[in-house]
Amino acid sequence: MKKKVVAALGLIMLAIGFLYIFIPNIIRLKSSVAIKVTPKGLHRKLLDKQSMAKWWPGSVSNDSFYFNGRSYEIYDNTISLMPINIMENNKAIINSSLVLIKIDTDSVKLEWLGNYISSFNPINRLSAYFKAKDINNDMNTILQKIQQNFSFPNNIYNCIIQEEQVVDANLISTSGKCKNYPSNTFIYSLINKLDIYANQQQTKIKGYPMLNIESTDSSNYLVRVAVPLEKIIPQNGDILQKRMLQNGNLLVTEIKGGNFNTGEAYKQIIIYANDYERNTPAIPFYSLITNRLKEPDSTKWITKIYCPVM
Repeated sequence: MKKKVVAALGLIMLAIGFLYIFIPNIIRLKSSVAIKVTPKGLHRKLLDKQSMAKWWPGSVSNDSFYFNGRSYEIYDNTISLMPINIMENNKAIINSSLVLIKIDTDSVKLEWLGNYISSFNPINRLSAYFKAKDINNDMNTILQKIQQNFSFPNNIYNCIIQEEQVVDANLISTSGKCKNYPSNTFIYSLINKLDIYANQQQTKIKGYPMLNIESTDSSNYLVRVAVPLEKIIPQNGDILQKRMLQNGNLLVTEIKGGNFNTGEAYKQIIIYANDYERNTPAIPFYSLITNRLKEPDSTKWITKIYCPVM
């Protein structure tokens, strides 16, 4: 009987020894994924609470993010390092870091690293091991959700942006200044001026009118319009001859809606060019697919936005 007790105690001590050998005082947590996305674009979206709520695998309440009984607090540090506090019962149990590692202009690796402190008590030490493993599984799930959501550029820029080549290179353009944001009547008066001149020069307009609006201060605007032509025609006064680089590269997106929608998409296509480190040798412009004078309902307007890039 005594030998059995001694043997049992020996096994217990051996098991405890294994706990201390194989479960360290500091349990390292690590999870990683590679994503086809620009580092700048991903960093920006990970700090956007409204964007995060769309893909977060748990629940969101009052800007707090919950998953499997724990909450996550995400902070901005640099574009390559984002501290994340993993909370339980309103107490930080892990101070972790999400590291963004640039692989290429359009791809990034995310590494989520953290440490979980175990216990000298063997029972608590074993419990800490399983809790750390559970948290690490949650980290894997969250990173996979990020990967699934942001592998699609339209989830970064809120519109589908494609690359095309310049087809209509011959243009004529004119411009005008106005107080306050230009009305459709003002814009189309400039376009009509170009239409009349093209007819006088016996050439046809090949595509849709092009528009760029620039605010020179809080209330004054410079409005530039252009139309693509079948052939080159001479300049005349404030009607100028313009040429785009034949087969040059253009970023393109198509938007349905009024000035707010087109304005937001215009901003995003410029951000896209910057994120992908593309130079913009000329100003972006709207292509007015819908004649806005003939269609008063702005929700039905279709506009393409073009951004020349190199």
